[in-house]
Amino acid sequence: MTQQNCEDQDGVCVTVDVCFSYTADPETYAPNVTLVVLLEADLELRKLNLPHRVHFLPRSATQLDFLHTVEVDLIGQGNLTCQVVSLQLQDNLRDKLRPISLSITHRIKPKRRHLHKRLAELSPVLSPAMPTTLHTEFNFLREGCGEDTICQSNLQLSYQFGSRTINTDEFTPLQIDEDGVPMLRLSDRILLVLEVTVTNMPSDPDNPQQDGDDAHAAQLRVSLPDILSYSGFRPQVMCQARENGSDAICELGNPLKRDATVKFQIILSTSDITVETTDSYVDLKLETISEQPDLSPVTAYFKVEIELPLSVGGSANPHQLFFSGTVKGESAMKTVEEVGSAVEYTFQVNNPGKPLQSFGSAFLNIMWPHELANGKWLLYPTGFKFEGHPHTHCVTVNPLGLHHGNHTHPAHLKARRKGRSHLTEEGQVMTKSSIDRTTPAVAASERRKSLQLDCLLGSARCTLFQCPLHGFSGSAHLKIQARLWNSTFLEEFPSVSALELIVRANITVKSSIKHLVLGNAASQVSVTIYPEHALTDQSWIPWWIILIAVLAGNLVLALLVCILWKCGFFQRAQYKDTVPQYHAVKIPRQDRPQFHDEKTGILHKKEWVTHWSDSSS
Repeated sequence: MTQQNCEDQDGVCVTVDVCFSYTADPETYAPNVTLVVLLEADLELRKLNLPHRVHFLPRSATQLDFLHTVEVDLIGQGNLTCQVVSLQLQDNLRDKLRPISLSITHRIKPKRRHLHKRLAELSPVLSPAMPTTLHTEFNFLREGCGEDTICQSNLQLSYQFGSRTINTDEFTPLQIDEDGVPMLRLSDRILLVLEVTVTNMPSDPDNPQQDGDDAHAAQLRVSLPDILSYSGFRPQVMCQARENGSDAICELGNPLKRDATVKFQIILSTSDITVETTDSYVDLKLETISEQPDLSPVTAYFKVEIELPLSVGGSANPHQLFFSGTVKGESAMKTVEEVGSAVEYTFQVNNPGKPLQSFGSAFLNIMWPHELANGKWLLYPTGFKFEGHPHTHCVTVNPLGLHHGNHTHPAHLKARRKGRSHLTEEGQVMTKSSIDRTTPAVAASERRKSLQLDCLLGSARCTLFQCPLHGFSGSAHLKIQARLWNSTFLEEFPSVSALELIVRANITVKSSIKHLVLGNAASQVSVTIYPEHALTDQSWIPWWIILIAVLAGNLVLALLVCILWKCGFFQRAQYKDTVPQYHAVKIPRQDRPQFHDEKTGILHKKEWVTHWSDSSS
């Protein structure tokens, strides 16, 4: 198959010698006979509606290329006459395992009758006991089929569903549900990918000759339902689909060698999947002309979830707020400016996909922390604006009916950081001395605390602002103006160094479609709240507490000194008169007496005169 041997052209050719001779009765009867021989190639394969693999040379303009007619002239009985017939193998031959059959049909060519002869000679006829059609075949050299030259393959298939985003080749496996079924979360931004792995390994490693031979003409047939269509493939194989994309055939190898592994991806279009689609499947069938009788179709099943590409994000301006001044009751509030620092929240909703009316009713939900657990105000809404849905009213603003002052402050301005005096409910002004009397004592360690005000943590109470998004597509902005309730923070958090106030937003959809899910449909916005420096300085310890502490300390010190004095701790140590005293006088050199040391035998002079005395003697 690798050696090109055709004359005057490229290709692989095979020559066949067609030889005939005849015998007749009686033996003396030996006319010249001309046989018309019709040769037909690959008849058995064409019966299976498969293409033929050879054509005859030279090609005839009046006959099909798998048919060839020759005439053989036989001269008398017993004389063998041959004709050489050439066949050329087709290019890119696929079936190299099954033999090429050759059918040979012959008949006697009738002679022309002469009209001037009244009695024509009788023409010879073929014996009905002998077949007029002969069959022969020639085999390919079978490599990789074991010692018995019978190719017994062991093709095994495994698959995995995944997805990849448009314009990328990154394969992401689908999530598996509790039943072990892949879940396709459908959106406009992903493609469905079926990753297929085909192996040809021996089923029994201890007996590798049992199977696992080369799989000739190995291919995978992919059958798709109406809602899926073939879109493409990724190496290592070549796939070809029908015009409508309903199925595809992927060539795995010819042959797929022993111990081979092929992994490739089939890209499927999901454009025909509707909101009613809950699941789908892909039929996979391995095919080979090698012997493997247990090849059965495999159904790759997956479930479908419709993902709405809705997203929500938020921001606050400013993101840092301050509280200061004096406590003012709710009934004493007249304008929104008296409530506290101004802040504006902006929530942006995006829908790059289809309008929402085809899926159901969508809502933007704002978890608004309006009060503490004890009912005191936290964040007071004063106004809102819904750009993209101008006629939607979903936020309750200014529930106390406070008036707007002449000098309003926009939300983007920072809160005024200068402490102010405010009227109480009785109309009195709290001075600095009154703050000293009413502010509780707070330890220095507590002043460094920071707290989080969040409805999920239970540190705040939320009210729900639910804004409908009917028929929404594109983007929309919800802006909520609010005021920080200054008095609540002065009363409840006088010693806290910082607080974090969290507002949460999400999108929900009410729909009869049970397999409808949302993607990035939640967000949170936080602002940091600090007390003014003047306020933190006001929480000193009262002077009378300091005075009592100093006096108590001095009293304890005096008692301690008295007790030590009573115990004689401060008296000096004195020696008694009865204690003996030791006296020593040095003898002058010229008056020193000599004495003899008995141990050493050496003479010494005495240098000192000593004696003991006491006061009683």
